[in-house]
Amino acid sequence: MNLNTFIVNVFCETDDFMKKFFPPRHIRTRGPMPQLTDSEILTMEIVGEILGFDTDKDIFGFFRDFYAHYFPNLTCRVSFARHAANLWAVKQSLFQHIANKFKDVIQVIDSFPIPACRFARARFSRLFRGVAAYGKEIGNQTFYGFRLHAKINSLGMIQTFDLAPANVHDIKMLPELTRDDSGMLLADRAYLSEPLKQQLLEKQGLELSIPTKYGEPTHLSRKELGRRKWLRRSIETVGSQLCHDLNIKTVWARDLWHLTNRICRKILAHTICVMYCLRENLNPLSLKKLVSI
Repeated sequence: MNLNTFIVNVFCETDDFMKKFFPPRHIRTRGPMPQLTDSEILTMEIVGEILGFDTDKDIFGFFRDFYAHYFPNLTCRVSFARHAANLWAVKQSLFQHIANKFKDVIQVIDSFPIPACRFARARFSRLFRGVAAYGKEIGNQTFYGFRLHAKINSLGMIQTFDLAPANVHDIKMLPELTRDDSGMLLADRAYLSEPLKQQLLEKQGLELSIPTKYGEPTHLSRKELGRRKWLRRSIETVGSQLCHDLNIKTVWARDLWHLTNRICRKILAHTICVMYCLRENLNPLSLKKLVSI
């Protein structure tokens, strides 16, 4: 679809959600209403992220220069940035509202490093002091920051996510991310824990499938082995899109509140893209084919 149609569709999606779950006076019980509606702010954030604009300044500048006729009250960049940051909980609710429509019995889980700063500066950096921590990246390289733990369904749509210090082991995040889940969960060997695997199976009916050091269990057919391997790779595709297309590893925020808002905005944009790819009969993860400029 073209960009104009995409903007209108995203606005309709967010506006319907806001009218149903977050009416204007539900969020702001007193005081004057902002010039831009919450739906307009969310639309600009989501579309801006999909177009590759990484900061509030870039998003504001694009819509002010090219789509002022869609958003006539877009006048102040500082007000736009503050308004956007204050909607972080709304973004999480909208993300969960969409993700719940695509629940699946087969899911995949993994984590991705989010460095808070360059490693050489970590010792002297005041960013996220007391919150961030040192951890290991791929290749056993040390970094300072966080890990983003994400779970996707078989379509590649993110179902839930959480941000934790880099020194928190993946196994410790598993119970929280799989609460009330059942079916099958595919993961890599970082999540290997026989007691936890048995506990999830007995209490929730959730089968944790992890390849052993010598490969998959031999009782599975070759077709099923290939299917599970393909599904595990899908979360690597999602991680690559978050890192390279949505720049989720680039940390501009100075505090955890703004960082949470930034990550939630990018994941919401990815989720909406997957949803529209399905509607347009595209591969769910063909994000670059969705919008033609």
